[in-house]
Amino acid sequence: MKFFSNLLLATACLSLFFTLGCKKDDDFDNLKVLRLMIETRGVNYGSLTGAEVILPVSGTRIALQQEPVVNEFEIMNVDLVKVDMGLAVLIYVSEKGGRDLYRASVSHNGSRIVLMVNGNPIGARRLTGAISSAKLYTFVEIPDDELEQFVFDVKKTIAKLQSEK
Repeated sequence: MKFFSNLLLATACLSLFFTLGCKKDDDFDNLKVLRLMIETRGVNYGSLTGAEVILPVSGTRIALQQEPVVNEFEIMNVDLVKVDMGLAVLIYVSEKGGRDLYRASVSHNGSRIVLMVNGNPIGARRLTGAISSAKLYTFVEIPDDELEQFVFDVKKTIAKLQSEK
């Protein structure tokens, strides 16, 4: 009888050991998936428009095109930067993302580009000229004391998405 209880205990310990050993260190529950969307202005007959979004703090309503200008796989890095007007998020995109961003900024001059996180709008910037540097900075409607954690989470998400690409 003692043999069976020792065997049962050993089996339970080994199962626990293997279960904990299989857990990945890179499991990340707080994914922040970024996309850059462009505003739809005027009447667009025949074009597919997406939904209208509302920015969380300002309440600004923006009608968006259905497809992103830059998707989550083309965003390479983000940084928190201090500019004259306060803290902003600087988004670095890939070479392909840079070309797409350039084309959108030229053909949609005057429209707004909206930063979406997990499908929710958190910031918008009006396009006032061509963006040729593959970098976009925008202000976001997140409290300043939460911005550092937000950027940290986005960096981890980008690393995870790039490793699975």
